[in-house]
Amino acid sequence: MRYDLDFKMQVIAYYRQCHSSHATAKKLNVNPEFVLKWVKQYQSGGIRAIKPKTSKAKYSSEFKLNVLTTMLKEDLSQSEVALKFNISSPALISHWHKAYRLHGMSGLISKPKGRTAMSKPFITDKPDDEKTLVELKRELEYLRAENAYLKKLDALLKAEEQAGKKQGSSKH
Repeated sequence: MRYDLDFKMQVIAYYRQCHSSHATAKKLNVNPEFVLKWVKQYQSGGIRAIKPKTSKAKYSSEFKLNVLTTMLKEDLSQSEVALKFNISSPALISHWHKAYRLHGMSGLISKPKGRTAMSKPFITDKPDDEKTLVELKRELEYLRAENAYLKKLDALLKAEEQAGKKQGSSKH
């Protein structure tokens, strides 16, 4: 569940009136862990730190490396470094750390999401006499597959047409 800024401010204000995190959580019907998290975020970064994010944050590989370096140099926990850099999820830092250990700097580079657009990678705009042998073979393979597909489609359409004629003649 997402909580708006007004609700978080209400939780923080109630907690700061010398109520425990459990008392605050019970009174405002929220997880006690959220109470402490929001209070710490507010103390370290003010309103900006507890404001709900309007869109998913995107972090550069340099930023991720800086976060990991700071965490290791200053011997900070994931939660502490998340607070320091205003990162909403400490688990994200764990993910970056694992990716960095496994793949180095390339593990910190964001991968594009979703499917790539379909294209005809085997057909280039170059004239045939300028294409390499590999390009010509790829294009030939692509065109053969396309030709086979069109032949099957044509056969299927003819079969449907024949079936339609048979049904029409049997009704008379």
